[in-house]
Amino acid sequence: MIYILLFLFLLIPVIRYDLFAKKGGEELWYWTSVILLVLVAGLRYRVGGDTLVYMAEYSMYPKLDELAFFDFETARYNPLWYIIASVARSIDDNFICFQILHALIVNISFFHFFRKYCPRYYFSAILVWFVGYWCYFSFEVLREVLCISLLLWCIDFLLEKKYLRYYIMCIVALFIHYSAAVMLFFPLLPLVFKRPNWKFQVLILGAVVLFTTVVNIPSLIVGMFSLDEQLEIVIENYFENDMKNIVGKLFEIFSYLPVLGVVWLRERNQLEDEYDFMPIVSLMVVFYGFSSYLGVAGRFLNYMAPFFVVMFVNTVYDILSEVNWRERHVTSIITLCAVTVLSFNYLRYYFKDTSDVYPGTHAYCIFVPYHSVFNPQVDNTRESYVENLRDFAIIF
Repeated sequence: MIYILLFLFLLIPVIRYDLFAKKGGEELWYWTSVILLVLVAGLRYRVGGDTLVYMAEYSMYPKLDELAFFDFETARYNPLWYIIASVARSIDDNFICFQILHALIVNISFFHFFRKYCPRYYFSAILVWFVGYWCYFSFEVLREVLCISLLLWCIDFLLEKKYLRYYIMCIVALFIHYSAAVMLFFPLLPLVFKRPNWKFQVLILGAVVLFTTVVNIPSLIVGMFSLDEQLEIVIENYFENDMKNIVGKLFEIFSYLPVLGVVWLRERNQLEDEYDFMPIVSLMVVFYGFSSYLGVAGRFLNYMAPFFVVMFVNTVYDILSEVNWRERHVTSIITLCAVTVLSFNYLRYYFKDTSDVYPGTHAYCIFVPYHSVFNPQVDNTRESYVENLRDFAIIF
């Protein structure tokens, strides 16, 4: 399978450069990895759930010379999505052209971010991102990941407290996807999460879970905003379909443990960060809490995922290289638990039973089997799964 081959290829520089600190050839490995991932993502054929939806609509998107007459007000998506797509359509009407453009933007953005903010172990960060997020970001949340890519380029403005420039980029991102609204809160996070404090995070998690248990959130939303009757029904139906039972809540809370483990490790061992991503990573506790009630809230975690990957990788290597041997036994146990739970989270996402959408399927069916434009095949199971899944895609 092509994903296994990519994993093995990305593992080689991790062993050579991050673990054994060899010198020479890093630049070649870096750019070869970029090119490989761009080609696999850009030349895929009908792989990915959202990909199939956008492919079906692509012929209706405007070209650059048609933008002046396009009705953005009644369009389904935000304006910049159509503008980006129009660039690709003006080059070639084939959706493959858009996939290549999209893959270039996403992979170059993430690779640049990891090399800049995880300079000692960026190959490890790339590997962790590939295992946990690459398929999902490349084939599934195509609009949202463009906002995340923009965030990775403008995070400098936030770190340097150039807030006007940062908020301009936030506005640009909102013209791609409304989920980018979460970026507006990032400058305020240091006021709440001033330093690593795992006890404070547990308190917040408990408060959010208690809030979602006691408060009727659909009624609260309808009451706060003047919504027409049809939209009220849509929201209530959406919450009814996406709400989780007690088992689902416990799984989401369990999924938060790697984040809590990283915070605990950095606090206990007083590990210093060259770049302070702790406030952004700490915000994950809020959305893990809300996602224990409503699955769609977990979508906002995507914006914090790259920063968590950097902190996770740095923490593991810092523990291996800096922590005193006498203290390492407890620290090693916590680190091992964090790695294990993180791995479990990734597996749980891919192997989640989706028989309620289409009989006998798991979530990985939107990524597997992989077909390229050189071997164009239609997977009937995936096609039927995505067709049924559209009934659930009400808001996002």
